Parts: sequence; structure tokens; C-alpha cells
Amino acid sequence: MKEILLFLLVTSWSGYVCAHEEPTLVFQIPSTFYQHPTRLSHPRVDYWHNRGKSAEKAGKGSFNAQHFKTSDCQTKPTGQALILIIPSMFYNLQRGVFYSEITAKIYTNPDQNSVLGKPLLTVKGQGQARGWVSYNAENFTHKSYQQAFDEVIQKLKKNTDYLQAIDNAPMHNYEALCQSIDSLAESKFY
Repeated sequence: MKEILLFLLVTSWSGYVCAHEEPTLVFQIPSTFYQHPTRLSHPRVDYWHNRGKSAEKAGKGSFNAQHFKTSDCQTKPTGQALILIIPSMFYNLQRGVFYSEITAKIYTNPDQNSVLGKPLLTVKGQGQARGWVSYNAENFTHKSYQQAFDEVIQKLKKNTDYLQAIDNAPMHNYEALCQSIDSLAESKFY
């Protein structure tokens, strides 16, 4: 009797796990954020922050920790949705605080012209971390971006339009959309 009960429990749990697969997102940060670092001001230290590299590392870690599968446009641009990330970082010298803002635009249409239209959803998240530019600045920017990404993920999990679109979305190849995002000027995103 115990064996049958255990068998039923395991099979029902494995069916639940298979039915609720992790959403697969294609992660895209425009190339201009990798090519043009921003200066975080400090009177004694010239610190140039690469927003693309730092935001990508923090974002993929945050999404993977929250049970999302992520890929990027360079390795495998296949997923249920493309998430376009626009990172922003500011350092307040007097307070010693790194402020970050992440704008995430979700696209479920893989057409290359869909980036010119309205995305399915636009979500903003903000984060902050106390630290100094002169000591381990990458660690503090990473913590700030992580807070912003966690806020974005919480907003995505609460949005019913996003949840319905992801549940019903088939896997698409977003290679054309990724290329059109990189070919547009940065001013088109704002």
C-alpha cells in the first residue's frame, strides 16, 4: 500500500513539473551599451563603467535564479520571447551610492520590424548599492543591477498579459529582430 501511494505521489509531482516548464527568454542588450561606457564621476578616479557587460552578467544570473531559461542573440536566439534590456547607471559621489535602472521591453513577435512598434510590455526596475568608485566598483554596480533586475522579474511575474503570452507562445527564432535592434541608433530606444 505504501509503495502504491509513493508511486502515485511521485508521478503526480513529475507531471506537475513537466506541465510548468521554465519560460525561455532571448536576452538582448544593444551593442551600443557595450561599445560606449559611461563615466562615473569621482575627483580622484576616472572610472568608466561598461553598462552592457555588467548588466548582462547581473541579468542572466537574476533570471536564471528565478527559474527562467535565458539565451542570447549571439549563441542561440531561440525562445518564447525576446527581452530587450536598456541599462542605466548613476553614481552619487556625496552619498556613495550606485543607482541603477533597468528598462525591459518584451517582444513576442520575431519579425524584424516589430522593434519599431509597441512591445508587449515595458517594465522598469530600480536598484541601489552603497559603495565607492575607488574600491571594487564592479561589485557594487553588480549588486545595484541585481536589485533592479529582481524588481523587473517580480513585475513580470505579476503581469497577467505577460504570463498569458508566455504560456501560449511557441518557440521562435529571434535572429532577425536581434540584428535590427543592433542596427538601430540608440536614440530610437528612448
